[in-house]
Amino acid sequence: MGALAAENVVYGREFSHILCDLDDCLYRIGYMVDKLGVPEAEVHELSRELYHGYGTTMCGLLTHGYQLDVDDWHAAVHDSLEYDKLLHEQPTTRQVLARCNLQKHLLTNADYRHAVKCLKRLGISDCFQDVFCYENVQELGQQAGIITAERPVLCKPSKHVYQLVMERIGATASNTIFIDDSPRNIAAAHELGIFTVLVSDSAQHVSGADLVVRHFDELPAVLPQLFAPVNTAAEPHADEVLAGVPIRVMAA
Repeated sequence: MGALAAENVVYGREFSHILCDLDDCLYRIGYMVDKLGVPEAEVHELSRELYHGYGTTMCGLLTHGYQLDVDDWHAAVHDSLEYDKLLHEQPTTRQVLARCNLQKHLLTNADYRHAVKCLKRLGISDCFQDVFCYENVQELGQQAGIITAERPVLCKPSKHVYQLVMERIGATASNTIFIDDSPRNIAAAHELGIFTVLVSDSAQHVSGADLVVRHFDELPAVLPQLFAPVNTAAEPHADEVLAGVPIRVMAA
């Protein structure tokens, strides 16, 4: 990789990669109330369903020895989510992603099917160089010998996830920015030396977060060096997308 543009230097560090979470990061539950008319009383349950249904609860059950069919688990959660009602195109988020000068990679505990549906509904499926989700993160863990009988599944906030993904994309902690809504995930990445951005409604400092924003779309305001001016960024090209969503295929 050649020399980075000066505008990619922030806080004395040169950045080339962004790892970005999906649920509650690229889109927020508050959108359901403000734009979709979902009753506020129902938002917490929907939020819990989206968050706990992808990675956290499932990983905990597997780790504690429950005989869980992963595909069946994901299918059950998918069937309960009304994507057409919950998610709509977000042109501002798409513009922010298009303006970002760095290589963009999605990193989610969700499974591939969920990630694909969300990205397509949000209108940003062609904005990422790679999508790292439940399936291919497990494959990376198996190839590295990290997944064992004692550790049957690998998800954020395990530091192994960040290390394996960075190795795969040719990044280092010093040139990577990680964006997530989970303080636990942020703290683990920060301990590796990754520059971290927490997306949180509180916008209050959290240990391990280098920056805190209320919404992903605020990034150009707090990290302007990493973004091209408005209306000058090239739109992603559909012919650069693999099968609709760019998911990195692991080598055997």
